[in-house]
Order: sequence, then structure tokens, then C-alpha cells
Amino acid sequence: KVVVGFPTVIGLNFESNIVPKLNFLQEELDLSDGDLRDRVVSFPVLLALSLEKRYRPRLKACRTAGVDDMRVLSLITQTDSVFCKSIGAPRISCATE
Repeated sequence: KVVVGFPTVIGLNFESNIVPKLNFLQEELDLSDGDLRDRVVSFPVLLALSLEKRYRPRLKACRTAGVDDMRVLSLITQTDSVFCKSIGAPRISCATE
């Protein structure tokens, strides 16, 4: 289902790209195996986004702003402007683009 929904995933390196993202999402967002699987299957683009340039900075911004960590996933594909506005943070302090 992931490959059908996001064929580009075939070109991602499993060990150096996918595994670190899955580990990060599961550990930092406290996702169970089943919850992580369900999220990736329903939204496979999660595997394509940068851990260092998208996930980590946005999680840090959420924590700094005092909002639920899960906002990272619900807003992950939004622009920095929309993301920052949604968590109530100044764009300069949570920019990742």
C-alpha cells in the first residue's frame, strides 16, 4: 500500500533514510508499532520528508511553543508560514525551509 500510494519510496535507502525516520517518529512521538504503521500506510509521504530539516526542527518548535507533539504530523506538509502560525510561534523561530 505504501509503494502504491507513494512509488518514490522505492528509491529511498531503507537503513540510512527510512529506519531513522521510523525510529524518530516512534520514539519522539511515543507511537505504538500499530499506530506508526497505520500513519505511514495512510500517508506514505511521511517517509520522504527530511528528518533533520523538517521533523526535528518542527518537533522542537512544537515543544518550545507548548503545543502537542502530534501537531508535527498533522502539519508536516504545510509551509513554514502555515506551520508556525498554526502553533502560534513566530516564523523566524520555527523556520525549516
